Amino acid sequence: MKSILLATTALVAFAGAAAADGHTSITFSGNTEFGFNDSDPSATALANPDYNDDEQGFYWNTDIDVTMSATLDNGLTASTSFEIDIVNDTNNGNISADEWVASLESENAGIFIGDTSFAAETHWVSAGDMEGDSFSEADGENAVRGDVNIGPVSASVSYVISDSDGTIISDDAAYDDDVDQLSFGMSAEFGVVTIAAAYQEESTFDAANLPPVAIPGSPTDAEQAALDAAYDPTGNGDFNTDEVFGISVAGTFAGATVTVAYAEETNADEQSTGVKIAYPFGPVTATAYYVSEDGAGDPEDNYGLNVAYADGPIAVTADYQDDQGTEKWSLEGSYDVGNGLSVFAGVLNDNEGDEDYYVAATYDLGGGAELLVSYAEDDDGDNEDEIGADEYQAGTTVELSFAF
Repeated sequence: MKSILLATTALVAFAGAAAADGHTSITFSGNTEFGFNDSDPSATALANPDYNDDEQGFYWNTDIDVTMSATLDNGLTASTSFEIDIVNDTNNGNISADEWVASLESENAGIFIGDTSFAAETHWVSAGDMEGDSFSEADGENAVRGDVNIGPVSASVSYVISDSDGTIISDDAAYDDDVDQLSFGMSAEFGVVTIAAAYQEESTFDAANLPPVAIPGSPTDAEQAALDAAYDPTGNGDFNTDEVFGISVAGTFAGATVTVAYAEETNADEQSTGVKIAYPFGPVTATAYYVSEDGAGDPEDNYGLNVAYADGPIAVTADYQDDQGTEKWSLEGSYDVGNGLSVFAGVLNDNEGDEDYYVAATYDLGGGAELLVSYAEDDDGDNEDEIGADEYQAGTTVELSFAF
């Protein structure tokens, strides 16, 4: 029934759009980057399964972003957007497209299909690092989502259609459903107070339905092909199959923004109750949070403090977190020298292991062109070759980029 309702809504909406003439536009933008990186990953970094040194040596790529839209006579706006990957380091002739989203919108409602955000993550507002708010985050999956705005209330509902490899759940004989994991989110503004609620149901995905592999972690070509053809939304690491619920209230009082939230991951038996306070004074904004954790395994409470300073050409951020007993901290800053030149530096530690650090500079060449020079160290590979807030590569990098 749920898939029939979604399909009927989409067909009716798009049929109305197709019948109406209107004004159309097609816009193009793009970027090209090429550079050199001399990283020499340590044995510790290479042993980290999440480490990805994909830009070692010379590298280059070009992407084109396309947006097509039409304002229809019936008041609706139809649009489609996608990214075309023209060329990468291999210089092969295969042109691919991704990040495709089609939508049909009115002033107060819209339906979206493709690589779009899930409903719960669209509206959820946390109160710090909460173990219980592990809502699925869209990362290459295809979904269908409907949005509606009524007065101060905004609400969304979505379903997953395919995993991040493009396998549609209905194409996998192990499942009878056309869609997976209902997701719901809503938010409402009442004066200085904003209320948000989110829910996602347990996914129908069952790892037992995946094709067998004789040697775990080392599938043959035939076994890998079977795995690729099977529906598996967990492959990208951002999809949570569990049922999750959360509610939060935020408001601004005497200059301070206070957020109180509760979240529960039912299957994992995790409950989080948190409070976060952000207060600006002059060029400084201080944010602190404390989350009381409860549930299976007797989890520890989480807490953190962030202090950000920004005044003129100088910006500095200091951050400290205690995440389930693991201390994480960082100190990062930037200085706008002028005439298009900016410098950056930082030191951080996310796992109580080796400290990571970087120094970098960018120079605006005008017309959308920029030169980047950076040096970064990540001996244990815990930042996955994305070091600091701007995600610098380990080693020395010289990169020239153009935005069109």
